[in-house]
Amino acid sequence: MSHTVEINASEHPVSSVTVYQHRAEVVRNFAIDLEVGQSEVQITKLPTCIDESSLRVDGLGNAVIFDVIYERLTPERNIPKASSEKVQGLETQLAALKRELKVLQSQTTVLDDFSHTLTAKDVTPSQLVEFLGLLSDKGGSLNEKVEETQKKIRDTEVALAVERKGQAPTDEARKLATKVTVIVLAEQAGNAELTVTYVVSNADWSPLYDLRATVDSSGKNATSISLNYRASITQKTGEDWKDVALSLSTTSPLAGAQIPELRAQRIGAPYNRVRSFGGEKAKMRMSRSMVTVPPPLPAPMAVIAPVTAMDSGYEEPAPKAFMVVPTAQAREGAISASFFIEGLSSIPSDGATHKVAIAVLDLTAKLEWIAVPKLNTSAFLQCQITNSSTYVLLAGPSNVFLDGSFVAKSQIPYASPQDTFPCSVGVDPAIRITYPPVSKKARTQATGTIFNSSKLDSTVFTQRISIKNTRQSSVKLLVRDQVPVSEDQKFKVTVLEPKDLGVAKAGEEVKLSQEIVCYWARKDWDAGDKGTVNGTLSKVVHKSSQSDVPHGQLEWVVTLAPGKGTEVLLSWEVAAPQGEKWETR
Repeated sequence: MSHTVEINASEHPVSSVTVYQHRAEVVRNFAIDLEVGQSEVQITKLPTCIDESSLRVDGLGNAVIFDVIYERLTPERNIPKASSEKVQGLETQLAALKRELKVLQSQTTVLDDFSHTLTAKDVTPSQLVEFLGLLSDKGGSLNEKVEETQKKIRDTEVALAVERKGQAPTDEARKLATKVTVIVLAEQAGNAELTVTYVVSNADWSPLYDLRATVDSSGKNATSISLNYRASITQKTGEDWKDVALSLSTTSPLAGAQIPELRAQRIGAPYNRVRSFGGEKAKMRMSRSMVTVPPPLPAPMAVIAPVTAMDSGYEEPAPKAFMVVPTAQAREGAISASFFIEGLSSIPSDGATHKVAIAVLDLTAKLEWIAVPKLNTSAFLQCQITNSSTYVLLAGPSNVFLDGSFVAKSQIPYASPQDTFPCSVGVDPAIRITYPPVSKKARTQATGTIFNSSKLDSTVFTQRISIKNTRQSSVKLLVRDQVPVSEDQKFKVTVLEPKDLGVAKAGEEVKLSQEIVCYWARKDWDAGDKGTVNGTLSKVVHKSSQSDVPHGQLEWVVTLAPGKGTEVLLSWEVAAPQGEKWETR
């Protein structure tokens, strides 16, 4: 005869948890007492969101595991039901009260209708007085009975709702409705331990950062970066993770692992593509869809997990001594990275956001100043940060602090160790830029020979940009602007200032002074790049000749010493046949 061991999983703590992107792997240990022979270990109150294929049971002790049976229970099996007889009684009582109310309301209606039809021609004065008394007594009594019956109906409906609610499964019962039965054969009685591992949905983690930048005043345009790397964890699995060894993984178990295969391409006569939804007459070929198979989850790892939740406020604390922030141990695998959180963590199943610290990374970065004064006269600071740590940085939001003050919200991109990535750190008010309205000057000029002459209407545009560095260190500022691009050969654009820029090739530097160089910016518009990179070029006419330059965007690189200022000049001419109208779009 088989011996049965019943275990309520909700009464036993979780041992360790590895949280992935959108999933989590849970490890639980159950100590059991076995008798000689076969035993059925029934483990109930496990999460409903378990992935059945991920279930794994291991054991320690002098016994053999013969079978593991997964069963999804209906929630009603795990909760007590209210008495169905009481519910039926309340339903019968409610129906009787509603019938009684209907009769009372009918009597009230009849009495009221009769009073409205009664006239002095129908009754004598004494009969009228007698009826009015009857109406007062009987009508008042009926109204009281109607109100009393309506109250009884409301009270009965409330009682019935309470009883019916008692019959419905609770939220906990719906979330913990999985049963696992382990068939074990023991050669001798004694203690044993089962380790149950499974993957659950309704769990996720995402990175978030506090980036604290301190600008170097030595004039080298370098900055030190303190990157507070944290994890935001949520879970609604139904079971609380209390004092567990916690680890985080960058693996996504939902990603496909099957390598796509190329299909042969054949050349032949074109098919008669008759549109049809089925049958032998359909000529349109259908390609087979590739099924994406989820990869196997990584094996559970030894976890060393106390996690200190970091506050996400923006106020800068100023204690005399700083508390030590725990650092997670990082391990990089073939296709993912894992972070083992120091100490023990508690993540209840409440759907709320719980933050744990991963590490505080000390990085260095090159600081850049970038301005697009045509759109905004501010100078924006951007750090080119090198991830010199051993941690993989996942893409996530960041609070940015500059020299101790909160300045902006930014975004950290995905970055492996030794990757370099940009991060905007806000506006630098110490760089002052003036961008006055463009000046215009129109004129008419003759072109061609004495035998074949024509006149052109031309307009010269001049844009001045003034820059002042009030910092105590030198800065190198990238300034972006543009000239219009001609879409019609009738309209010619000629760059007058900066000199020699009109005939320069894209990306070729033109030196204007010891502190200023300019060039046509190369830009990959299709990729949406905002840097000076190789890319698609368009035709713009300069000095009556065509040269390949990109979309009319140019850049100055201006080096300014402390307290110094300068001015850059952009001037261009637009010429059109006399009388031809044009506009800038």
